[in-house]
Amino acid sequence: MSVLVRLLVWTFPGADREAVEGDVREELEARRRRGERTAVWLVSQLVRSAGVNARRRVTGGSPSNATHTRGDGIMRTFVHDVRYALRLIGRNRTFAAVLAGTLGLGIGANTLIYGVVDGVVLNPFPFPEPTRLIGVGPVFPRLNQPLGFVEVLSPAEYLDIRTGTQTLERVVAWDMGNRELSGEGQPERVFTAFWWGDALETLSLRPTLGRGFLPEETEQGAPVAILSYRVWQRLFGGDRDIVGKAVGVNGQPHTVVGVMPQGTSIYGTDLWTPMPVGPEVYPRGRRQFQVLARLRPGVTMAQAEEDLSRIAARVESDHGAANEEYAGWRLVPATWNDINVQRLRPAAIVLMASVGFVLLLVCVNVASLALARAAGRRREVAVRASLGAGGPRIARQLLTESIVLACMGAIFGLLLAFAGTRASSTAIAALGLPIPGQITVNARVLGFTALITLAVGVLTGIVPAWGALRSDVQSALRSESNYGATSRGRNRVQRVFVAIEVALAVVLLAGGGLLLRSFLRVQSVSPGFDASNVLTMRLTLPPERYPNDAIVPFFRNLREQIEGLPGVETAGVASQFPGIAFLRRQFEIAGAPPATEGTLPNAFTTAVDERYFATLGLQPVRGRFPVPGEPTPVAVINESLAQRFFPGEDAVGRRVRIGRQELEIVGIAPSVRNVGLEQPPAPEMYAMMEAVGGGNQFFLLVRTSADPRAVLPGIRALVRSIDPDQPIYAIRTMEEAYAAAMLARRVTAIAMTLFAIIALIIAAVGIYAVVSYGVTERTREIGVRVALGAGHGQVRWLVVRQALVPVLAGGLVGFAAALGAGRLLASQLFDVTPADPATLLAVSVLFAAAALLASYLPARRATRLDPLRALRSD
Repeated sequence: MSVLVRLLVWTFPGADREAVEGDVREELEARRRRGERTAVWLVSQLVRSAGVNARRRVTGGSPSNATHTRGDGIMRTFVHDVRYALRLIGRNRTFAAVLAGTLGLGIGANTLIYGVVDGVVLNPFPFPEPTRLIGVGPVFPRLNQPLGFVEVLSPAEYLDIRTGTQTLERVVAWDMGNRELSGEGQPERVFTAFWWGDALETLSLRPTLGRGFLPEETEQGAPVAILSYRVWQRLFGGDRDIVGKAVGVNGQPHTVVGVMPQGTSIYGTDLWTPMPVGPEVYPRGRRQFQVLARLRPGVTMAQAEEDLSRIAARVESDHGAANEEYAGWRLVPATWNDINVQRLRPAAIVLMASVGFVLLLVCVNVASLALARAAGRRREVAVRASLGAGGPRIARQLLTESIVLACMGAIFGLLLAFAGTRASSTAIAALGLPIPGQITVNARVLGFTALITLAVGVLTGIVPAWGALRSDVQSALRSESNYGATSRGRNRVQRVFVAIEVALAVVLLAGGGLLLRSFLRVQSVSPGFDASNVLTMRLTLPPERYPNDAIVPFFRNLREQIEGLPGVETAGVASQFPGIAFLRRQFEIAGAPPATEGTLPNAFTTAVDERYFATLGLQPVRGRFPVPGEPTPVAVINESLAQRFFPGEDAVGRRVRIGRQELEIVGIAPSVRNVGLEQPPAPEMYAMMEAVGGGNQFFLLVRTSADPRAVLPGIRALVRSIDPDQPIYAIRTMEEAYAAAMLARRVTAIAMTLFAIIALIIAAVGIYAVVSYGVTERTREIGVRVALGAGHGQVRWLVVRQALVPVLAGGLVGFAAALGAGRLLASQLFDVTPADPATLLAVSVLFAAAALLASYLPARRATRLDPLRALRSD
């Protein structure tokens, strides 16, 4: 109500708005005390005031100077139609509430889903000129490495791009890691980006405070830092004097030079610092960086791709002899939006199409109800026509009523959308996407809502309006019964509506069933080991305090102490674990001829300790697993790697080389689902931490005898006893890690299932309404049949038969459309065919039960009619 009051006040330009608002609220209170409908009065005043202002804009003067203009007449008619529609709504509040609520459900669902798609897919980042902001990714055919953009380029390749490009500008590169940030309170582990170049300049952003990095700071690795807006607020209380102050980064002082704008953090990084060394010190094969740039003004993506192809060809010519992986490699540009939301687009299209079907179903249902309602107003329309109102004038009135109802539904729908934005933002944040994840009802969403509200108003009002244009005034005035040719025609239209509703509902039910069945199939896939009761966590040791030779002893010591905690069965250490494997490395097979064709040997390479396999509950397929104190560097490979690179031979005892380290394969482990449950296991090699290292961060895996999180306080205490400043983070169970990978599929399946249930309910209501209306229309006929001896079964069949034809017709059309929709959903399905018989059978049974129930209820009411009363009803 307060929103409507403010809208009314703002329609008085140049007035004392506080005084006007006081007068309006006094009038509302007076009407409320008299028991009058304040909402209807308020909306009518809003429409009248808007009309007056519109006339002023058209005529350039006061309303009195425009009384004879054509625009004034149109506006007066419009205002009159709106006021008349509001009076009718006031007299039929229950019917109007049902229609507005139904429309609000459809409009609100569409508004919410469009808001999600707008915030996640269409406009996920607040960066200016997003089509010019691009990332560069390589394709390495020799490494069997597909196009990627995250941690895929080496510093040398970044320099090749920066110095050789003619189409890109503001080229920067960065890596990500974790650093300990300390200020006034307790140190906190934050996700950190390390830059070569000024990221704020590339993103075309102005910092909230301070500035970006200077060229000399990124070239020399200066100890300066930029804070994210949320860290600035959370850890430093939004102190505006933070710029110029020192904060601790891994215990080393860094001067804060700026604060990022709100909501602009890349990949959730809360701290930006320059890379401590220049790109020239890294080997060409160390690919762990990302490249970001801007297209130069006037440059197209095709020109940039041609430019990068030229750079890749030159690199292959200059360095291909020493680096086999450069054979046939390519550099590909893509917009930053495409890089980060490409995999979400199919799900977004599915959701938008599904919620659009729901809205269309709502429109058909409301149009059917409005058509039934129009039967009761047939005489009213005839009287207005006999008094001189033409068909177009009456049709315009009916359309206005529909649009007013749609606007009321839009208000209800916006309330639903506002309520759903918080839950949607939480769900998006849980997906771990590299986007802000803030879903809002912004101007774009409101514009979309206005468009669909107008479309809904026209769609739901056009059928009653069309009926008014075809109305026979004389027969309507002479008619003493609602049953006749007009009623039969109206019944045919309503049956067509029912068929359309059934077809739409069947499509949604089938699509929801396929996605739900796919999700259940994915969930039933075994990861290849017992993932229950395994807790995972990550630790990053600051290199300033932990040299390379101290990292492995730290983790071994911590793991041994954890295994002594109550409730802990085993514990292991690894650089990655199943479900989140991300590090691939090239290797060489000793004694094998050099690969001249095809792909070079490469696999996921995981640094582990000897307790890793016991923690996952794995047993060797062949050979053995490493034991403490191995005299020589050893490795274990999984079955996928053995089948791929050692076909038809025993790999145990063979030797492989990773970098400069040669390892002996001592065992073959079962292949676990290391890239998620939906993909087959990829080749993987496990090497001891001492042999291949793992940087300064590892995961701890802890298997417990009961609830894994129950041992977490003891682990925290152990870590504090070893290093009070060392936090643990990324804490989750192994089952949660797999569930997180399926969250997008889970959300899509649940949303589609919810839409399908709504569609089923709406279609059932439509069937019930048509059959019930048919019973009312045929009351006299049914009374005659009962009086002549018709049994209850015959009467029920007479009534139910009305619903069978449109339901069967709509069902056949719906199943044909569902087969086509299933093929469109093929990319979203897992181990389920688009024409899955079990899904289609379940949809048939479910819809048949709903249709029978919806038609049986009015049929049962028909059998209880009193024949004498039915015969007197006319």
